[in-house]
Amino acid sequence: MASRFRRLREGLIGFEGLVEHVKFMGASWRWTWEYAFGNRKLCWLHVMESGVSATFTVSDQEERRALALAKLPSAILGALQNGQRTGPVKWCWVEFSDQKSVDAFLVFARRKLGWLAAELPPAPAARRSLAG
Repeated sequence: MASRFRRLREGLIGFEGLVEHVKFMGASWRWTWEYAFGNRKLCWLHVMESGVSATFTVSDQEERRALALAKLPSAILGALQNGQRTGPVKWCWVEFSDQKSVDAFLVFARRKLGWLAAELPPAPAARRSLAG
C-alpha cells in the first residue's frame, strides 16, 4: 500500500503546474492529499485502512473526452460509470489495488491536467517598455 501511495504522490507532484495540499477532510476521509491546477482540483488521494484511493471530478465535456479515449483502463471507466453527479461535475472514486491501476490513473490524470490547462485563459503578454 505504501509503495502505491508513494508512486501516486511522486507522479502527481511531477506534473508541471500542479500544487499539493494536505487537508483534514473529517472522520470518514481523514487526511487527504489534494492536487490543484490554478483554482481547479485535479484529484484527491486518500489513505484508508482498506488501501489507497483517489477521488476526481469530471465535467460533462471531460467525461465525453475520457469515454472517447482508446483503451481507457477499466478502473477509470468504472469510476466514471459509477460517479455521482452533483451540479456541474461528476464525482468519481477509484481504488488502487495494484501498481497497474496506479500507472493507469497517472496516465489519465496527466490527460485531465492537459484538459484543465487548455481551459485556462492565456496569460497576459508582458508589456514592452516604451523607454528606450
